[in-house]
This record gives sequence, structure tokens and C-alpha cells, in this order.
Amino acid sequence: MKNYLSKKAQNITPYVAGEQPKDKQYVKLNTNENPYPPSPKALAAYREYDFSSLKLYPPLAMDGLKSAIAQAEGVLPENVFCGNGSDEILAFCFPAFFDRDGAGAAFADITYSFYPVFCEFFNIPTKSCRWRKILRWIWAN
Repeated sequence: MKNYLSKKAQNITPYVAGEQPKDKQYVKLNTNENPYPPSPKALAAYREYDFSSLKLYPPLAMDGLKSAIAQAEGVLPENVFCGNGSDEILAFCFPAFFDRDGAGAAFADITYSFYPVFCEFFNIPTKSCRWRKILRWIWAN
């Protein structure tokens, strides 16, 4: 397979997921786990949902979702951006907000481990800071 990848893709360090609890004694919330069962309202909505609608692609403009989010957050729908998960949205944000010739991206040393992967992929210089230093800067400003 490597013969078919671009040089850039061949040289990117792949994302490595963090440690996963093996003993099932602990719940690791940063892996989107939840120690509680679904709410009764969620279960009722699940039972009443028409799953045949899932065979179709959603509307590309996502107008209904954008309007609902905008109303809930008190903003205009054109100020809401939707995507297929946070990783896709981040993949759009990195080249949109960072230049490879610019100052680059700075993030805490203990943070989402995909940030450096995106920076490497988009050739964005990085600066990693100790999270306490970043908090002091935020509090000072």
C-alpha cells in the first residue's frame, strides 16, 4: 500500500490513541465513555425514530441543524459551521487559520494528540507550551 501513498503521507507519524483501560473498572471520559445509562427520554426517542431515513445522505447545507444550533446559541445560522465530526472541522480550521510561513500553531503539551498530526500534515510550524504557562497567559489577558 505504501507504494501508492504520496511522499507526504508516507512520512506522517500516524495518530496513536491514548491508553485504554483494560480492566473495565474505570471509565475514561476522554474517550467519550459515560458511566451512566441513556436517559429515558433518549431511549424513547430511539424507539420512536424512523431508521429508514438513515439510508439517505443528509442535506449538504445542513440548514435545519444550523438553524437549531443558531437558535439555541443566540447566533445567526450563517455563523454556524457543521461538519462530519470534530476532526473534519479541525482539518478545515488548520489551513484556514494557520499559514505554513506564519507564526504557526501553539498548543499545550498535554492536549488533544491530533493537533501535532494536523500541523505536520499541513506543514504548519508548531510550538508546544506547558499548560500552566498557557493558563497564566490566559489569566493575564
